[in-house]
Amino acid sequence: MTVPPKTDVIDAVLGLDSSSPVLALRERRAKLKHFTQTSHDAALLPAEPGNFSYAMRAALAARIAGLWKATELQAHYKAQLEEKGSTPELRSIADPAFRPEGDKRLATMLAHVDLVTLKPKEATRANIEALYSVGLDDRDIVTLAGLIAFVNYQVLVVAGLKMLRDN
Repeated sequence: MTVPPKTDVIDAVLGLDSSSPVLALRERRAKLKHFTQTSHDAALLPAEPGNFSYAMRAALAARIAGLWKATELQAHYKAQLEEKGSTPELRSIADPAFRPEGDKRLATMLAHVDLVTLKPKEATRANIEALYSVGLDDRDIVTLAGLIAFVNYQVLVVAGLKMLRDN
């Protein structure tokens, strides 16, 4: 029995099929394509999710994609959220306009996600200290940083390939 190859998220969200010149271009950089997908899996679907469930990771990724108005990626992550166990709170987190009231931990986390996504130069040690102050530990902060970094990278790759695909 053969195992079908994993779907590449970027190929899927861009709707690239075997006749696509953009897919052919991506295949010329197969290692980069592979490492990007592997990074996706590490950030969103690690073997051990730790304190960030798969659904929470998908909600945060949908939020980041939404902040950039990357509709294809946002739709992908919202679908992943539904697949991984969506709740009303997680669906709210996925909405970039959502501001939690009465949950300082979540508000601090989302403020950090939004800041590092949209204004990374403004992030300081004080922002990390704020995460510690609401109960995140080193592992949580590294997990959050990795997720933010990867999804922001993915947004840029998709935007560039989308321009190639559409022009």
